[in-house]
Amino acid sequence: MQTAEVLFPDDFPRLETERLSLTSFSPADVDNFFNLRSDEDFMMYLGQHPLKKKSAARDRIHEIIHAFNTGEGLSWKIALKGSNDLIGYIGFWKIDYRHARAEIGFGLDQDYQHQGYMSEAMHAVLEYGFKEMNIHSVKADVDPENEGSIQLLEHSNFKKEAHLRENYFFDGKFLDSAYYCILESDFK
Repeated sequence: MQTAEVLFPDDFPRLETERLSLTSFSPADVDNFFNLRSDEDFMMYLGQHPLKKKSAARDRIHEIIHAFNTGEGLSWKIALKGSNDLIGYIGFWKIDYRHARAEIGFGLDQDYQHQGYMSEAMHAVLEYGFKEMNIHSVKADVDPENEGSIQLLEHSNFKKEAHLRENYFFDGKFLDSAYYCILESDFK
């Protein structure tokens, strides 16, 4: 009989790939996080306004750390090996303990895109989620116009499961969402 028990870590798991270090966020990441989340191009498909103040970045990092401490989420800071500078983030949120599901979110500084960094980070995080946390399935909610994220998800073996029309209200208009999912058995 299968079990659906999610095993949330007691200590924050540090992950390493060939070129990246995935570690926990800290207050020292505020400036780089603000630079990412205040960029209009970076925020284009996130359904949120760009940050206007560093205090908002500080608050968001506090929420990320709190989510880990309460078992609600697990988000990694992405940095190049040998550096501590945040170039992106990836993590599980909306962890559904009853059904062993999680939603994944990610973002990467535009200067580091199209170099395979996010594919590396995605593989490491999915491997950790499936093998160490006992997650059964991971969902991604993506703007159907975000071709880069869709390519990453499909390359990572996610399957499109749904296209919801006008289900998300942002900035005075309704937007569509595409749902992609990967099961533990799909992971390579």
